[in-house]
Amino acid sequence: MVELNRVNNYLEAHVFADKWHSLKDEKKQSILKYAEALLHSYFNFREGAEDTNNYFHAICEQANHLVNYAPERYQLQQEGVTYYAVDGITFTMKNNLISPAAKGFLKPITKLRVGNVV
Repeated sequence: MVELNRVNNYLEAHVFADKWHSLKDEKKQSILKYAEALLHSYFNFREGAEDTNNYFHAICEQANHLVNYAPERYQLQQEGVTYYAVDGITFTMKNNLISPAAKGFLKPITKLRVGNVV
């Protein structure tokens, strides 16, 4: 698990980290743990990946993404909603639970998944 003080320092200069900094340390630790577990469930990491700056940056970005991700949108996606319309305006939702910034940091340290296990 990444060190909380190091994450706080990383997010200090982050544009969208106000919500992160308003949280208590216990909540931050919980979010970091979930962010790391979530990335491990989506990606296969290369050997030694956890010791890289890319891994650390990805965890930070994912944690901050989770803090800023709209809970209503997450709940709708969990219920299978992919789009909805209000007054003739249609909203389409992709599953963006994984931070795009985290994905970018992870590219060089993850293994390619090929095929499906049957």
